[in-house]
Amino acid sequence: MLSALKRLADLASARDSANNPAPELSSAKRSGRANWPLVGLGLAVIVYIGAISFLHGLRQARLLNGFDLAFYRQAIWNTTQGRFLEVSATDFSSSLLGTDALLIYALLAPFYMLLPSTLTLVVVETVVVALGALPVYWLARDKLGSGWAGLGLGLVYLLLPAVQNGNLYELRERPMAGTFLLFAFYFWQKDRLGLFTLAAGLALACRPENGLVLAMLGLYGWLSGRSRPGAGGWRAIIWPVAFGLGWLGAALLIIRFAAGGNFALGSTFAGGSPVAAVLTLVLDPVRGWSQLFPTGAVLLGKLLYVPLLLAPLAFLPLLRPLPLLMALPPVGLNLLAGEKRALQWNPFDYHYQAQVIPWLLVATIFALAALQSRPPGRWAGPRLGLGLVGLVLCLTLTFNLATNLLRIKLDGVPNVANGWGPILRASAQDARWEGARALLQKVPEDAPLAITNLWAAQVAPRRGLWLLAERPLYSLHPAQAARFVFADVRYPDSEETSLVARLLAGGEWREAGRQAGYVLLERP
Repeated sequence: MLSALKRLADLASARDSANNPAPELSSAKRSGRANWPLVGLGLAVIVYIGAISFLHGLRQARLLNGFDLAFYRQAIWNTTQGRFLEVSATDFSSSLLGTDALLIYALLAPFYMLLPSTLTLVVVETVVVALGALPVYWLARDKLGSGWAGLGLGLVYLLLPAVQNGNLYELRERPMAGTFLLFAFYFWQKDRLGLFTLAAGLALACRPENGLVLAMLGLYGWLSGRSRPGAGGWRAIIWPVAFGLGWLGAALLIIRFAAGGNFALGSTFAGGSPVAAVLTLVLDPVRGWSQLFPTGAVLLGKLLYVPLLLAPLAFLPLLRPLPLLMALPPVGLNLLAGEKRALQWNPFDYHYQAQVIPWLLVATIFALAALQSRPPGRWAGPRLGLGLVGLVLCLTLTFNLATNLLRIKLDGVPNVANGWGPILRASAQDARWEGARALLQKVPEDAPLAITNLWAAQVAPRRGLWLLAERPLYSLHPAQAARFVFADVRYPDSEETSLVARLLAGGEWREAGRQAGYVLLERP
């Protein structure tokens, strides 16, 4: 999948450079000199892949991954065994499709078959994310007429905290969607609808709500004059809208069918769904406002969200806001999230900004191109463009360092839990872990298991795996079908300790071992 997409992208880029090359690229080609900006970007991509993959290895070794990683890995592993995206941890569905139409995980199955390891999956995700620097480079090179500007903005993409930290948060589909959206926009700009459809289809396979993003792309095309003959025509407008909304409609039907008529993720939004959140805000403003902004911390966090997204890019996207139309669906969904979902409006961490970042970068590139086109002068033209690219690069690096090195603990102010700083600061070893591993060795690899959060990604995938917690999204009966229970019982008042006590009191379970604050239960 990755190699085919890269070959197609390279071919398209080569054709575009041949037909309308940037001045410095033409000169380099005629003189036979190396294209040093592209070489530099290639090295940066390789360094990014190596560094982020290394940090993923540390996350896994230092028990920083939770049950979500095991959940998605189980769906992929089941697919390799002939059980398409089967999962066990949700009461409402036995398929990942009941949670969301996340078909990208089926496309990861061949990689897992080649090398069945958790690290295989996160490294593949990292490669996909890193390749997003290519369309950023191409677009900036084309619009600014400089490969060095393209290199600078490609580095900005790779250094943005939202890109790195979204990539580092376990295994997720949104960071990959960001790359596919960048490719889709670049090919759409070049009127290569075949390659656009391939990239857009991969973005939709990551998240069905990207159908709304594609619909906004059609609106953007109409407002920017793409319907004119010679500028792409109506197909450049109608096709993204039809493809995006058609896929979204089909995905909603699949999710509803697989989940038995329910939308499981609706509980993450204020009022129970994004539609309910919007309608309540309109029909009952007082209640709707209190649902969306119930406390001072939530209000502060949501007010800071957009400014902090724009700050690493020097607020340049505001100079060319039209591409931000495509950012409205993911930004809107993040802001409609309920009080307990503050991670969705964290502009620097987790994975929820991955579908926003492409459009911030596109708007930044267009803003720089507009500033470059000012009348000639000392602070105009390519010199101004390169200077502003340098400024944005410095700002992005500053935010990267600050969010990783500073430990901010203020209500409503976003902090980073998944960056390189927290990962490097995490404990490399804990004496209790050996005791936990000794207990887990008593569990057969295929035995149905309910397990504490941070150890789920440490055990082999199996058909029966549950999070040992009663959660609305995951199973409300995690030990119901399990044969073993592995729990962290260090804290007397914790949910796991109470659950273990109830299981032992019921008489169906016996204690099979206890070490270092962990307990293993077995159903005889």
